[in-house]
Amino acid sequence: MTTKVAVVIPCYNEAASIAKVIGKLPKEELASQGVRLDVFVINNNSSDDTSAVAAQAGAIVINEPAKGKGNALRTGFRSLPSDVDYVVMLDGDDTYHSEEILRLLEPLRNNFCDVVVGSRLGGSIQAAAMSRLNYIGNKIFTTAVRLLYKANVSDVLTGYFAWKKPALDSLAPHITSNGFAVEMEMITKMARLGHKMTSVPISYHPRTGQSNLRPLHDGLRILFMLLKNFAWRASTPATKMPFTPRKIVFVSDGIYPYMKGGKEKRLYEITKRLAAMGHDVHIYTMKWWAGPLKTKVESGVHLHAICNYHEMYKGDRRTIREGLLFGLACFKLFRVRFDILDVDQMPFFPIFSAWVVCAVRRRRLYATWHEALSDKEWVEYMGATGMVAAFIERICTRLPYHITAASAHTQELLATVHGRVKGVGLVASGIDQSLLETTPSASLRCDVLYVGRLVKDKHVEKLISAVDIIHKTRPDVRCVIIGQGVERQRLEREVRLFDLEANVTFLDPLPKAADVYSYMKAAKVFCSPSVREGFGIASLEALGSGTPVVTIDSPKNAARHLIRDGQNGSIVPLSPHALAEAIMHWTSVSRKPDTAKLARGYDWHALAKKQVEAYSL
Repeated sequence: MTTKVAVVIPCYNEAASIAKVIGKLPKEELASQGVRLDVFVINNNSSDDTSAVAAQAGAIVINEPAKGKGNALRTGFRSLPSDVDYVVMLDGDDTYHSEEILRLLEPLRNNFCDVVVGSRLGGSIQAAAMSRLNYIGNKIFTTAVRLLYKANVSDVLTGYFAWKKPALDSLAPHITSNGFAVEMEMITKMARLGHKMTSVPISYHPRTGQSNLRPLHDGLRILFMLLKNFAWRASTPATKMPFTPRKIVFVSDGIYPYMKGGKEKRLYEITKRLAAMGHDVHIYTMKWWAGPLKTKVESGVHLHAICNYHEMYKGDRRTIREGLLFGLACFKLFRVRFDILDVDQMPFFPIFSAWVVCAVRRRRLYATWHEALSDKEWVEYMGATGMVAAFIERICTRLPYHITAASAHTQELLATVHGRVKGVGLVASGIDQSLLETTPSASLRCDVLYVGRLVKDKHVEKLISAVDIIHKTRPDVRCVIIGQGVERQRLEREVRLFDLEANVTFLDPLPKAADVYSYMKAAKVFCSPSVREGFGIASLEALGSGTPVVTIDSPKNAARHLIRDGQNGSIVPLSPHALAEAIMHWTSVSRKPDTAKLARGYDWHALAKKQVEAYSL
């Protein structure tokens, strides 16, 4: 019987070394012993060619956009096949010798222990590989762990680990660190979980490229982790699953981070957490990515391109052509086996395809609804053809066995506008609470911030007019607008027309959620002048960042339900003067209100659990 070993390598800008790391792995020697070795490179938002070089070297490349070694490891661990016997973790900078994997596997294969830690302090450290300060710090931390945790290890900050797969499965749900403190977290929590650990000597060499380690900053985080986990105990058995793992298929023409809208972000956050729970999660979509591959894995979720990319918008409206073509492509789901099929509400046509697939396969159809429009609102949006769209939506609301509404506002509209009351549950959008808490404020001055798509319904031109009003009494007012869309050029012209180039800055969408959060924390007030929001994730994220929100009093704006007028923000009419008055108020207060209080109930992990419960109804 073949023994399977998975090697997980977290990488950030390691194009210069990753091929060497993979090439040195003793695949042939292990194969002669009946061992199959697969390499999983976790590309942690690299700006170089790490992904391409690793793939060419024979690795399975998995992308994790949230920067940080802990984020990369969590994604790597939850992406592993269930039939793996042993898991090895090492860095991609060629400081560790890949061929020494044999030393780490031997105690596991002989059933001597559950976990093996590669020890540089007990092995050979080449000159210039480790600074004197790092060496002394490692010695101190190792001694403390041995004394406090009674752990049989001689190097607690190493990046070379090996586990029996069940031991890793029991540890993985408890890994929460995002950065370099993850090794200390794993060591201390493994000790508390009662895993039998041992160290083997390894060699350590100068790295290729520049280290991302910050000795003082990361040293304090490591110290905090050492002390914090002394009282830690696993509240429940780590391997216990609240639900039977299932194959869950989602259908959506738009996916994050290729398209950065609220519903795409919700799908991304929910699905990667479902994958972390142990479910087999797949998204069928258009081909948003470059290259010949039609499938890929990101954040533990399998992405499948069932058709080529088609333009979704013509001007500020969705195109019927894209919806039809994607809807027809969804008939390919006849070839897919699944336990749960959940289709996105827009652009409606995939709902018909998915309903036929589920009817033939005798499966229940689930759908996610982000907003519901009345006949009048459809006509306002599309003209006379809006009546056809309204009729199609009304039919679509009848087809799914169960609908998940992404906001209480949408749930209410489904009942009052379309008469769909039974079989409608609520799973709202959320925020990454742990990331919010650990993200520092950006070092910049920002009075008012907008983040979102630049399209007609967002009415960013009203914000620019409000800044012009404020500018007359506060010439140094600073506004930052982050986003892209069909209105971008027109809005930039308007800024030039008002002579506000020194006051208003446009930025393209930021690649990482942490970057957005840092801007939100730096801003004095967040402004969302949109009249149509299915939920308002950006507004919730701003509140979670401790920043008050100014939004619009519109019946189609669900974000207003997040605001307690005068307490954590303002709800105002859609007029530049009303926006300007509210912005001036919140930029003048001596200290920000505790806006994060309301946001604490919207953590993504809890919402993902609630989504699973919806599939059990």
